[in-house]
Amino acid sequence: MNLKEQQEQFEVIIEEVKQTMFRKGNDYANTDRLSNFKLAGSIIGLSAQQNCLSLIATKVARLGVLLQGAEPNNESIEDSMLDLTCYSILLRMIQSEVAEIEHKFTKEEIF
Repeated sequence: MNLKEQQEQFEVIIEEVKQTMFRKGNDYANTDRLSNFKLAGSIIGLSAQQNCLSLIATKVARLGVLLQGAEPNNESIEDSMLDLTCYSILLRMIQSEVAEIEHKFTKEEIF
């Protein structure tokens, strides 16, 4: 794959990630697009970050099985890779939100 092919494929993948994340987010969250990670985490005693990381680990384990030759019964390998990408981006968003909240509280403590 040369650079031009890589750039073209990257653009296609990123658009697919974007569409998937926003479409699935409508099914999983309310106006707080990260609420499902927060709620599910609190139910099982994990932070939103830990909950999202657990979902990433599950996808990685699933891909490990499928990439060894197992046939998927439901979602394709490509779908699992897409979900893994979305979860990684969502984890970054969760972490960004946590850092923003921590910064706000630290700032308030100084004043």
